Amino acid sequence: MPPDWLLVAFDLALIVAVAQLGGAFAARLGQPRIAGEMLAVVGIGPTALGGQIAEIVPGQPGRGVVDALYPEPVVTVLTLVGGLGLVLYMLLVGMTIDPTPMRKRAGAIALLGTATIASMAALALVAGPWLADAGWKPAGVAQGAFVLAIAAGLAANGVPIVARILEERQLLHSEVGATVIVSAAIVTALALIASAIAIGGGDVSAGERVVVRICGGLAVLALMLWLARRRRRPLPTPVAVAAVLGLAMLSALAGERLFSSALIGPLVVGVAVRASGATARIVEQRLGTVVRRVLLPVFLGVAALHTDLRELGGGALWPALAIIAAVVAIKFAVAYPAARLARFASGEACAIAALLQCGGIMTIAISLDVLRAGVIGQRLHATLTLVGLASTIVAGPLLARARLDPARAAVAAPAG
Repeated sequence: MPPDWLLVAFDLALIVAVAQLGGAFAARLGQPRIAGEMLAVVGIGPTALGGQIAEIVPGQPGRGVVDALYPEPVVTVLTLVGGLGLVLYMLLVGMTIDPTPMRKRAGAIALLGTATIASMAALALVAGPWLADAGWKPAGVAQGAFVLAIAAGLAANGVPIVARILEERQLLHSEVGATVIVSAAIVTALALIASAIAIGGGDVSAGERVVVRICGGLAVLALMLWLARRRRRPLPTPVAVAAVLGLAMLSALAGERLFSSALIGPLVVGVAVRASGATARIVEQRLGTVVRRVLLPVFLGVAALHTDLRELGGGALWPALAIIAAVVAIKFAVAYPAARLARFASGEACAIAALLQCGGIMTIAISLDVLRAGVIGQRLHATLTLVGLASTIVAGPLLARARLDPARAAVAAPAG
């Protein structure tokens, strides 16, 4: 059944308009725009409108106002548009990652990444059996896959949101900002790999398959980039931009096919393209606003359609709140001393810890992936969505308490 294109246009306009209003309101309150966008789109999903969309529960038809507003053919189109937005967003995020600090702060980055991942793995090992006993684990899903999916969602960092917060506070190119971005990108890449293993079954053989596929994919990508750089004559700008976008899309499709995640490839492509300088700037200039203000909100809208916070009614709310509080507190508690051990000043360590606890859009994206694969259920997906929202909202105030001076922080920025 073909989609109603007039309804598709209406839904797209509705999602973007609501997201823009939410973002503007959040900005007036001193919060990141994307925090307001994330909260606002929940208001046009099943949580506020009632009912459910047709594809949210396999084998069950849609119902209520939300299904009339978002019938299944329309949701399919919205999912494609939102997926494109997320892929391009990951490309843009990759272009903000400067590997240079790894030379000077490699120890700090390794320490911060290890502390974040280990703490969330430990939390998942405790929360997984507890939630499974409470009936949160779908029938037929292995315990290992369930725990690994939880760990991946909790560990992920909202790198795009963190980059925007740093940019708003003129800290993106400081040593603190660069260290946070690289650490967060490594943590998130590992979280994406963990989610792929969970989708594959969560056992050792699934891990081996995913790792082999990732290594093969990265080898092919590295070969393609090496051949591109071997060209003696640079490509014309339009051709270079088209090649970057094509490579990002191909890497996303290959990632989805090989290890159930379309996000790692575009991130790696973005990091590689950053070195080209001019091409990265042109891609940002031509796509940055459209991706952030139009395409990404569509992804958020699709995520909201799959999120029903009514699932957390009754006794389910307290476990959800406990997990949210634990994630924010534990990530901050382990990152702050790790940053201090890496010889960052107290204010810098506070800023690093504040930003590394931010799950943001990546927590929601990973949660949506494992939900679609049937590894987690609606209740846990709603909880992880709230984790992404809550950790984004508290990131701004926690960073403000660090009281970093952008002028002094920029002095420490690495060359290049």
